[in-house]
Amino acid sequence: MHFLPPGLEPLEDGAGWVMIAEMAKVSADNPDRFFSDPARCTYNECVLGFYCRFGDRIGRYSALVWVDRDWSLAMGAIFGWGKRLAQVDRTRLQLANPVFADQPVRLGGTVTRYGQPVIRLSVTLDQDALPLEALPGHGGSTFTYRYLASPGPDIAEVEQLLELPFTNVSMRNIRPGHGEIELFDGIDEELGQLGALTVTGAFIYERGWTTDRTARLLHDYTKDGSP
Repeated sequence: MHFLPPGLEPLEDGAGWVMIAEMAKVSADNPDRFFSDPARCTYNECVLGFYCRFGDRIGRYSALVWVDRDWSLAMGAIFGWGKRLAQVDRTRLQLANPVFADQPVRLGGTVTRYGQPVIRLSVTLDQDALPLEALPGHGGSTFTYRYLASPGPDIAEVEQLLELPFTNVSMRNIRPGHGEIELFDGIDEELGQLGALTVTGAFIYERGWTTDRTARLLHDYTKDGSP
């Protein structure tokens, strides 16, 4: 598949996901920053990823990631998420608002980059939809891919496949619905490679976890150049 790095194989059904979220990052070294400097702790993000396989392990790979803060962009380079700077917007579900009180709720999100639309999606919920205990799909490993091009003839490039475990993972308020998604084939966005998509499920939820420097090296292509 065009979107997977060396060493990862797509699943037979080609399953993947698209997510737009309001993210909150709290530094373990500076937890007070979350209220003293919120601009450095919150951002919006869109992820387009695929379920895939490395050997006998099934996991997730985030192929394309759009964020609206430069510090999140830098974090992606360290861990192996290929992030891009964009404008990412989403509906804020405010249940005290009368608009959301007595009718099905439809939430949406958009990604725009350099003035061009990239992604538009929506999730429609019924008022009586029952919460779920867990999201469907494949859990397990989170795969990441680090590639740093060589800046000079005597400096080696870096190309590595990693597995990154998350700790303290929790989920709540998982509500199912019906989804719609539209992809735009903007310049350098590569989404035209995907072709037609089938939406098999749509959800809203809250999820939290701890990201630490616990990545494991699965393969170093820098050394041998082969999977």
